[in-house]
Amino acid sequence: MDKRLVVNKLYILPAGHGVLREFFFNTNLGADNEQMVHSPLSIYLLDTSDGLILVDSGFAEDFLNNPNYYNGTPMEGLLYLYMKEEHRIPALLGSVGYKPEDVKLVISTHFHSDHSGGHKYFLETQTPVIVQKNELTILDDETYSPAECRLKDLNYQVIDGDYQLCDNIQLIYTPGHSPGHQSLLINTKNSGYILLCVDAALTEGIFKQNVPYFAADPEQATLSLNRLKAIAAEYNPLVIFGHDEQQAKALKVYPEFY
Repeated sequence: MDKRLVVNKLYILPAGHGVLREFFFNTNLGADNEQMVHSPLSIYLLDTSDGLILVDSGFAEDFLNNPNYYNGTPMEGLLYLYMKEEHRIPALLGSVGYKPEDVKLVISTHFHSDHSGGHKYFLETQTPVIVQKNELTILDDETYSPAECRLKDLNYQVIDGDYQLCDNIQLIYTPGHSPGHQSLLINTKNSGYILLCVDAALTEGIFKQNVPYFAADPEQATLSLNRLKAIAAEYNPLVIFGHDEQQAKALKVYPEFY
């Protein structure tokens, strides 16, 4: 990867949505609170001077036209994921005029069901997939996410902590939501700095008001959130939250770009 790489365009590609108990976004409400909220999902495509970089790959195809996937499990009634054919990686990339084999690098923020489901399309091409070392600890955990989200044979490029991919892309280690979650600070040619919190800050309320949310390690999640706030204060970026319904309505999506 060219260290002087320029991020010409950052595309936001809507990739489906979830409907889930509001408790997951605000644990102060209590697990018995039945209020449901809409949770949009997007992935990100970076058009750079050194080729295409994909950030996450969306839903596992177990959810394709199957929002009741969790029926009969402890998650029944708590979470519904809505994926259509247009949300598969070949279709998402095709909508921008590309194919999976055109992607030079995948950055995997974590292996949850809605962020790594399309990784399988980069098996045959052996496209490098950057992942945090601690996220690999869940590859054998069948309760973590569907099997296609936890593939062992990908061309993983394993990092451990913060990593400066190039002058204009920094990977920020933000564990807590998952064991090896990572966020990104990207300096784009057209829009300046953009902070992709991904699931280290699901919503603006979590980011700005420290609303506690459901996390694998709440203490680590709080530390990671504070790091992101410090980075935001230093760089004054556009801060994009992982699943904020109101923000998603205002963000530019393909064919517009940042």
